[in-house]
Amino acid sequence: MPGKSYVMIMAGGGGTRLWPASRKRRPKQFLPLLPNGQTLLGATVERLAALVPPERMMVVTAASQVPDVERTAPSVPKANIVIEPQARNTAACIGLGAIEVLRRDPEGILAVVPSDQYAWKLEPYQAAVRHALEVAAQGVVVTVGIPPTGPETGFGYLEPGDEKLGARIVKRFVEKPDRATAERYLASGYLWNSGMFFFSAARILQAIRQHLPALGEILDEIFADPDKASTLYPQAPSTSIDYGVMEKLSPGEVFVVPGDFGWNDVGSWSAIPAITPPDADGNFTLGDSVTIDARGNVLYGDKGRIISVVGLNDLVIVATDEAVLVMPKDRAQDVKDIVRALEKSKRETYL
Repeated sequence: MPGKSYVMIMAGGGGTRLWPASRKRRPKQFLPLLPNGQTLLGATVERLAALVPPERMMVVTAASQVPDVERTAPSVPKANIVIEPQARNTAACIGLGAIEVLRRDPEGILAVVPSDQYAWKLEPYQAAVRHALEVAAQGVVVTVGIPPTGPETGFGYLEPGDEKLGARIVKRFVEKPDRATAERYLASGYLWNSGMFFFSAARILQAIRQHLPALGEILDEIFADPDKASTLYPQAPSTSIDYGVMEKLSPGEVFVVPGDFGWNDVGSWSAIPAITPPDADGNFTLGDSVTIDARGNVLYGDKGRIISVVGLNDLVIVATDEAVLVMPKDRAQDVKDIVRALEKSKRETYL
C-alpha cells in the first residue's frame, strides 16, 4: 500500500539571472514578482495546498532565508522548514528532504517542486501533479514534461518514449541546447524538463546510493543521527539531481507525465512578460513607472523608486537601492555574465 503524498519545495537558490533585484540575501522566490505583489514561493505553496495538507508540505532552504520563508509562506509549519547547512546543489537538497519524509513515513511519496516556477492554469497543474504522484506510487521515478512553445535555449529537454504505467518512458535527458539543437528537439517531439520530480523517499535514496555513493553515505549517516548534519552535509558532492541521478537512470526507471499548464521557470528578466500583464503600450512594470513613447520594456523599481523611460523600446531596466541594470530584452540570459564579473572583481556587496 503506497504511503501518503508529501511536497518538498526547494527554496534555497540564488536566482542570479534576475540580478540586481534577486540577490544572495533575498533571492527571486521571495520577491513580489507576480500580480498583486505575490511571491513565487507563495504562489507555489498556494497551488499545491489543494493536494497535500500543511503538515505534509516542506520547504528546504538556507538558515539565512528562514525569515523570508515564514513571511512569504506562512501556512507552512515552522517544523517543516528544513535547513540546508550549506548549499550543495539539488541532489543533496532532495536527499535531505527525502530522509525527512522517510523519518515520518517509510512509504511516503514525495513531490519535489522548485520554488521559483510559475503556472497560471491551476487545474491542469494540479491534475499533472496528482497524476505524477500516482505513477510514482508504482515504485518508479517520474517527472513532468512541458510541451515546448518554441526553441528555448535556457531550458533542459527530455526525450519521451513509449507509454507505460499511465505515463511515457523517458529515453534520455539532455542539457540546455544551442538554438539549432533546440529547433531539432522541437521538431522531434521533445519536452522541456520542468525540474519537478516525483518518487517514494526510499526510491530516490536508493538511486542516490547507486549513482552518487558518496552522497548516499552522508545521507544515511544524517538519517541515523540528525545532529551530524551540520558537519557532514557540507562535505556532500555539489551536483544537480539531473546530472547526478536522472541522466544515469535506465529507460524504464524514469517516466514523464506531460503537463500543459502555462509553465515558466522565471529564469530571466525576459520571462516577466509571461507572468505580468502589460500596460497599454506593452510595457511590463513591477513597481512604479512613467513611460513616454516607450514600448515593450520590462521595468522594475523597488523601495519606492520610479522608472521613467522616454523613446526606448524592448529594454530591461532594473533599479534597486545599490545597482542599476539596463540591457536589451533579448540579452536577458547574459545577466549571469555581470554576476560573474562582480564575483571575479570581489564586489560581494552587490551579489
